[in-house]
Amino acid sequence: MNPPGYEKPDLQLAAANVSQALATAIQAAKVERVVVLSSVGAELSAKTGCILTTHTLEEALKESAPQVVIVRCAWFTENWLSAASAVKAGHTPVLGSMLQKLDRKIPHVATNDIGRVVSEYMLKPNSEVDKLTVVQLEGPEPYSPNDIAKAVGDVLGNSVAAAPLTDDHIREILSKHAWPKTTTDNWIEMVKSFDDNTIHWTTDEKITRIQGKVTIADVLKTSLK
Repeated sequence: MNPPGYEKPDLQLAAANVSQALATAIQAAKVERVVVLSSVGAELSAKTGCILTTHTLEEALKESAPQVVIVRCAWFTENWLSAASAVKAGHTPVLGSMLQKLDRKIPHVATNDIGRVVSEYMLKPNSEVDKLTVVQLEGPEPYSPNDIAKAVGDVLGNSVAAAPLTDDHIREILSKHAWPKTTTDNWIEMVKSFDDNTIHWTTDEKITRIQGKVTIADVLKTSLK
């Protein structure tokens, strides 16, 4: 893993430095297999915002060991928990959505499914793993912001609507994390690239496609109880 250095003045430079350090360490230790946590859109080299850090990681590690498994994950289902918690706490009657197209469904995946699939690939016999394996991992179904709002309402026992957040509102929210402007710009570019379908699953036939089991309802029932 190479979590983005959101607090760094240049998260892309930080990602490049850490990725190269990881590659050097893996090669020096003669690690036999590396499983890389990556993202949908990581095959792209521009216009993906924060996800560009995973492209950098993939490029640095794809030849770092005899066997490399890259697990590209869909939009994390847990990304919605902050907005859902704000509704539960009564801070807002609507579910704020950084994604602007409220009816557009995109693939999601829960972190439990990610952990399960990653651990499975760490434990597979060598004979079952290729030199380079790229996995596209998503949950049992795609969701739109409206779908998420309905699921939140179902768990809380009332009606909840989704509402798109403006760029200014997004900047206001992210400023509370003390992120520099460059990081916020990267985040907004990432969200816009989901909205305009720049970031989407590749149709490459060599990709291994895996569907997880954990739904948005499962995540919300656990987190909002």
